[in-house]
Amino acid sequence: RRSSHYCTSGSELHRIRRSTLRHLSRRHSMRAVLVLLALAGAAQAFVAPAARSAPKVVAPAVFDDYVGGQGAFVKDYNFDPLGLAEKAPEMVPWYRECEIKHGRIAMLAVVGFITAEYVRIPGDMYQGMSVVEAHNALLKNGPMYQLLFWIGMFELIVTIPAFVATQNGERAPGDFNFGMGFAPKDPEKFKLKQIAELKNGRLAMLGFSGMVTQSVLSGHGFPYVY
Repeated sequence: RRSSHYCTSGSELHRIRRSTLRHLSRRHSMRAVLVLLALAGAAQAFVAPAARSAPKVVAPAVFDDYVGGQGAFVKDYNFDPLGLAEKAPEMVPWYRECEIKHGRIAMLAVVGFITAEYVRIPGDMYQGMSVVEAHNALLKNGPMYQLLFWIGMFELIVTIPAFVATQNGERAPGDFNFGMGFAPKDPEKFKLKQIAELKNGRLAMLGFSGMVTQSVLSGHGFPYVY
């Protein structure tokens, strides 16, 4: 009976010891967790706060200051397949100057090309031939070279100062202050006039190319069909 009492007491002591060890282990684990949390908080105090990401700002396009991208049936569309404007934005004013000038010359050329079919200046040299044949005759006899010389001189005198002034922002592309008395005072109406000039000029450049091509291929004058 005494032996049984000792065995029971030993078992009870063993159970109490294990319970005590588990309790101590839990206390140590909880203390370790608290210590780690405290260290993490202290370390966080020395870490610079993460910078907030700035909102994305869309950079203005090189076309924003220019008219001419307005479409009749679609949204604004800026035709630049070679990306010249994006590659050299500082040259965009000069590109617009060239576009306006070529458009104006093409519009005059369309009118002159058709008018020459019915009206000729005096002189036997200019009679009895088509417009294309007249061009070749003027090259052969010399007047075309005179035109080339004087027009070239005018271009040198006017174009170089215009280029410098345009690049310096002293004048708007294509602005020769000619005929401004007829320009609308309302900015929106003036913008519509600018768009109309650009679109008519673009159409004239394409149209004149087609007129000359058809005239050469068909051998006929206006309306340049077979």
